[in-house]
Amino acid sequence: MLNFILGIFSITTNRVAMPLLTALGIFITACMPSYASDAFTVGCNHYKQGKFPLAKAFFVKAVQDEPTSIAAHYQLANTYFQLGEYDNSIFQYSACLKLNPDNRMRAFCTSAMGQIQNLKRSGANKVASSSTTGASIVKQY
Repeated sequence: MLNFILGIFSITTNRVAMPLLTALGIFITACMPSYASDAFTVGCNHYKQGKFPLAKAFFVKAVQDEPTSIAAHYQLANTYFQLGEYDNSIFQYSACLKLNPDNRMRAFCTSAMGQIQNLKRSGANKVASSSTTGASIVKQY
């Protein structure tokens, strides 16, 4: 798009039209969303539809394109959580916290990381109790 606008400037010899074309170029450039925000929007749509692997791909792209986006890190963390990728989820919540979000977002991230830690502990306890139960069954035979 920018090349097109520059092309118009190079062939325009009318000095009166130049300010109008300059304003048009600035307006079009300002109105065009960045690819990162497009990736974020598409990721949100997939997330809402429960298509978490697709959402993950778009949120990863959004984070790569805009590493300081608190929202992109947060949504990627939520997506990892939905996919059961808890370590990746904690990493993204931590990245979100490092970007100094507002108090509400900070509370969401902290709460989510606490829930993940509880899930991991309860999962570890289930594995430990099932292996203990399995061992006692083996001893009985």
